[in-house]
Amino acid sequence: MASSNCCHCKQSFSEGEASRYGLHEKCFRECFETYENFVDLIARSQSAPLRLQSQGPKNISFFHGSYRKYSASLGKTSYILKVQQKEYPELPATEFLSNQIFRSLRIQVPDHYLIKYPEDNLCFVTKNFMSDLSTSTLDHIYHFIDDEKKHDCESLVAIIGEKTQRKREQERFVFLTLADSLIGNHDRHGRNLAFIRSPKGIWLSPFYDNPSALALEDSSILGADLQPRGSIFTKHSDKPTMKDYVLEWSRLGYSHVIRSFKKKLHPKTIKTLVENSFISEKRKQALLRLISKRIEELCKH
Repeated sequence: MASSNCCHCKQSFSEGEASRYGLHEKCFRECFETYENFVDLIARSQSAPLRLQSQGPKNISFFHGSYRKYSASLGKTSYILKVQQKEYPELPATEFLSNQIFRSLRIQVPDHYLIKYPEDNLCFVTKNFMSDLSTSTLDHIYHFIDDEKKHDCESLVAIIGEKTQRKREQERFVFLTLADSLIGNHDRHGRNLAFIRSPKGIWLSPFYDNPSALALEDSSILGADLQPRGSIFTKHSDKPTMKDYVLEWSRLGYSHVIRSFKKKLHPKTIKTLVENSFISEKRKQALLRLISKRIEELCKH
């Protein structure tokens, strides 16, 4: 997608037409319902290098240091801005695309946008969904994992059932693991799974931090058969594939969720999203190959 195109509608700008954060004025208004600018930017604490983190899987993140993150205000709404880094220039566009794919699967994700900021750099923007929930708190799931080795499907789905008392929330999590495997998100850990706790009860938050691991790969390796593994273990694998997740959830009585996932999965829709995205052609083809292979694996079991 040409860099001179609007990040929202993907249409070109007219000669001399002003751009607002890489969007047409009307597109910016459509997305954010205001003509104001982002203000009050505050740098969010940067993650420590991986070697300094707990080695337990509940805390590990492969994306430590990959983003500069800022909180910002736009009108009365709070957002999180993830700014492009030179080491991983396609990460913002890939995370935006990954969220589009998740939304096509009807997965609840925060409102998200792709803009240009600062200057001509792509920036992934996500709405801070907690800003509208003043009487609620966000509790990361790692607080409820006593044993670092229990970052597995069976333990996590049990914790979700215990805390929410809702089978629907357990099914949302099962569905998420299949979607993560589909796009190659290898970074689902204890700090990007969370509960919203309110006077009305406890439920899983919208799912955030969803980029495909292919965003981190150098362009020179994108022609290889890249097959990132899941970070949530199964009974028989600590590097699970789509097949491993299908077998695990079938064992645990969630075959109906697998069937629902297959029903909501529309390869043509995903292909169109990838082809119309702002990532490079090589990364598009790498992601399409990965997704095709995962769909084939899913449908065999």
